Amino acid sequence: MWKECGVTYKFTTPYHPQTNGLVERFNKTLKGMIMGLPEKLRRRWDILLPCLLFAYREVPQKGVGFSPFELLFGHPVRGPLTLVKEGWEQPLKAPKQDIVDYVLGLRSRMAEYMKKASKNLQASQELQKQWHDQKAVLVQYQPGQKVWVLEPVAPRALQDKWSGPHTIVEKKGEVTYLVDLGTARSPLRVLYVNRLKPYYDRADLTLLMATDEGQEEDSDPLPDLFSSTEQDTLVEGVVLADCLTAEQKDHCINLLDQFSELFSTVPGTTSWCEHTIDTGDSLPIKSKIYRQPDHVRDCIKQEVQKMLELGVVEHSESPWASPVVLVPKPHSKDRKKEMRFCVDYRGLNLVTKTDAYPIHRADELIDTLASAKYLSTFD
Repeated sequence: MWKECGVTYKFTTPYHPQTNGLVERFNKTLKGMIMGLPEKLRRRWDILLPCLLFAYREVPQKGVGFSPFELLFGHPVRGPLTLVKEGWEQPLKAPKQDIVDYVLGLRSRMAEYMKKASKNLQASQELQKQWHDQKAVLVQYQPGQKVWVLEPVAPRALQDKWSGPHTIVEKKGEVTYLVDLGTARSPLRVLYVNRLKPYYDRADLTLLMATDEGQEEDSDPLPDLFSSTEQDTLVEGVVLADCLTAEQKDHCINLLDQFSELFSTVPGTTSWCEHTIDTGDSLPIKSKIYRQPDHVRDCIKQEVQKMLELGVVEHSESPWASPVVLVPKPHSKDRKKEMRFCVDYRGLNLVTKTDAYPIHRADELIDTLASAKYLSTFD
């Protein structure tokens, strides 16, 4: 049927309504007409839809210069108001015209209307293209290139997010690409170029250790200063390079012994600064204690006693309370022994006023530390 009527179809890409410009423009106009109805009639828009469509089809469109009714029937369609006006001006009479003359006149009018409409539509599209191309930038991708894909969030189709990286498989058209999304539902999808942006791999950062020219490569292993968290100091575990002289080694050992407290793996405390948690006018939150299995109760007591001895915690009578949670450490063979001591502060976080202090970028911090000779870590 569509072939006999001279209709051509066009494949579109998902989430790119610009391809169906005529349809989307009509939907926008129809929504505006519905919003123009009175409040009482607006709730019954589905019943008034035929009237709205009739009013839309009898008005000439700017792009083609004719109304949809004129292009379909070959003459202006008279609506209710037109009939009332003609009845006021003169009595309505059926026109007397031969059928053959009417058909010939209709064919000539239709041909003239279509010729003028095509010319007007082409001029309108060229003008719209000129406005669009002023800020448009041609972006091209190559097969195998990695890109980000703008996809809708699962439950909400109107919210998009960038996912990836995904790989370009093939260029389907001037502005469409076949992308490998790697999903089981639709691994390959044709997407418009506006929903893609290039993906750039982060450059690998390598820290170099300066050595003497005469020293062989990989002759001395790097010392593992944090090989064990159970020892009190790291002085005994320090490995000195063989390139040092005996005098230099003695000097390093004496220096490490003198400042052994600075190289301890045992967590310490400081009184130089104090952190304040601002909860505003919120009432104290006292969460219930979680029931713990018998085999982890001793672990909790040991961790609490250890933190009390280190001075990182103290006895408190505060009305605020949060329960303790033990989480198995990743890659732990024995889950009963390798446990991480945590506290569930979700209730406190809900009433805490956040600080807007900006967090530094990790790559910028690494660039800053690239030329440093000594690095200190704070947990």
